[in-house]
Amino acid sequence: MSHINSVHHINYVVKDLSPHITYLEKVLGCKPITEGLEGRNVKTARFPIGDAWIVLVQPLSEEGEVARILAERGEGLFLLSLGVDNLDSSLSKLAQQGVQPDSKGPRKGLDTWLIQDLDCPLGLASVLQLCQNA
Repeated sequence: MSHINSVHHINYVVKDLSPHITYLEKVLGCKPITEGLEGRNVKTARFPIGDAWIVLVQPLSEEGEVARILAERGEGLFLLSLGVDNLDSSLSKLAQQGVQPDSKGPRKGLDTWLIQDLDCPLGLASVLQLCQNA
């Protein structure tokens, strides 16, 4: 059985949260949870959709990884996060298959999320990561 059990969240990078929040409130019929993400210099709005989340991410300055992604690629999908029960165990299994985490190591995400980006082919265009609810 696979160690990956769900799509945990999908992130979109945006220049300004406001118009996108208004749109998704209409489409999804709910209000988002809005918050900053410590150490990432971003403001976020996340919407529940089933067991997953759609997350809007707005850089607060021109500094940082998310700001770099926005500058290079423009607005849109930039991250797919896959849910796992145990991050360490999942990373071990992936390493046995030749898939490595990026060099930054695990970090705290929104809420109680523990996340780890993966090194992946550039052709996928977006960041691929694992996420464990702590």
